[in-house]
Amino acid sequence: MLDEKTNVPDADENTDLIRSAEILAIGTEVLLGDLVDTNTAWLSRRLAGLGISVYRHMTVGDNKQRIVAALLEASCRADLVITTGGLGPTSDDLTNECLGLAATRQMVEYPEARRHVDEMFARFGRQPTSSNYKQALFPEGARLIPNPLGTAMGALLELDGALVATFPGVPIEMKRMFEETLEPFIKLRTAGAIVSRTLWFTGIGESALAEKVQDLLDASDPTVAPLAGQGKVRLRVTSRAATHEEAEKRIEPVAEDILNRLKEYYFGEKDETLEGAVGRLLTENCATLALAESCTGGLLAKRLTDKAGSSVYFVEGLVTYSNEAKERLLGVPRELLVEHGAVSEPVARAMAKGVREDADTDYGLSVTGVAGPDGGTEEKPVGLVFVGLSDASGTVAEKLDLSAWRRSREAIRERSANRAFDLLRRRILEKR
Repeated sequence: MLDEKTNVPDADENTDLIRSAEILAIGTEVLLGDLVDTNTAWLSRRLAGLGISVYRHMTVGDNKQRIVAALLEASCRADLVITTGGLGPTSDDLTNECLGLAATRQMVEYPEARRHVDEMFARFGRQPTSSNYKQALFPEGARLIPNPLGTAMGALLELDGALVATFPGVPIEMKRMFEETLEPFIKLRTAGAIVSRTLWFTGIGESALAEKVQDLLDASDPTVAPLAGQGKVRLRVTSRAATHEEAEKRIEPVAEDILNRLKEYYFGEKDETLEGAVGRLLTENCATLALAESCTGGLLAKRLTDKAGSSVYFVEGLVTYSNEAKERLLGVPRELLVEHGAVSEPVARAMAKGVREDADTDYGLSVTGVAGPDGGTEEKPVGLVFVGLSDASGTVAEKLDLSAWRRSREAIRERSANRAFDLLRRRILEKR
């Protein structure tokens, strides 16, 4: 069983190393898209940091035959198989039963698991039903994985030379169990580390960025991989080495080379967001910002205020969707609206200037456009957007052609917001 002090299974010097893993998400609700699987992404990141190569992600519905087949297939390919989901008390929670079938082990009741169910229900002030004790059944010979947050304990069992670890699908429970039990065990049976560093860029397309670093994309270690999304591109630099420190040393010169080539487009690393980078620049320069939004409907303001402390630099946000609101709240001259229309460069400039003067801020940022998917004309098609920026040195506006995303209102709004933030970011950097 598990070590009483650490909850870590016994491991000795002769135990085979864990070098590879596969992750199996179990549940029809995941397969149908009713539930978003965040567990697999989290596990993949943690395993990479432990030096484990993740070979495959699989999702299987609540079907006994297919779960057994998936377990057998994965155990033939990888040293470690991690499952999430299917550990509940109902008839469609099949994971541990299927593990027993795959390993040809009988299901037996574990007294410590039954006690755990009783203790958890007592903590909740409830009485377990007979179906809840299904969570005390495990394949004979399995090692139990404690679950301090829920009733479903996990199991560890060897299957065709691979170690299979079963976890509940509830993310908070799975993460706690992994960190307290499986992660320390893996550290005893792994060699090396896989380390990644993520660099974020905007204002440049994925293909154009790739051309500038093509020689680095072809390298084998560290590897460099571009990943694009809604007007932003990230480069992930990854190295595998004997230690975490050695991998970081390999990554550093490559990252420095990338930044030298793409400095003007770079805005942050790791989990940095574009709005977070803008907020940091505003704070560093003791500057303030006001927003005037039309087609984005408050998206810029939401993204700014998602970050705690944004009140230091964000003063005011106006959603002026109608012409009347642009005229009344922002002081956009009626003749501009009549002559050029709300979706135009002159109106974007007037909106940015109007909100800056109204809020008495250092910067005013505006967005106006046709987000679609309906409402476009031949003269002003869906995807036509203008972003405006105003400060003490003047007011400018940029035209965006986002017609390639005319079928996605969300994509047009996100890309408009990203371009507006980047326009502001560049203006602040120019003043340094």
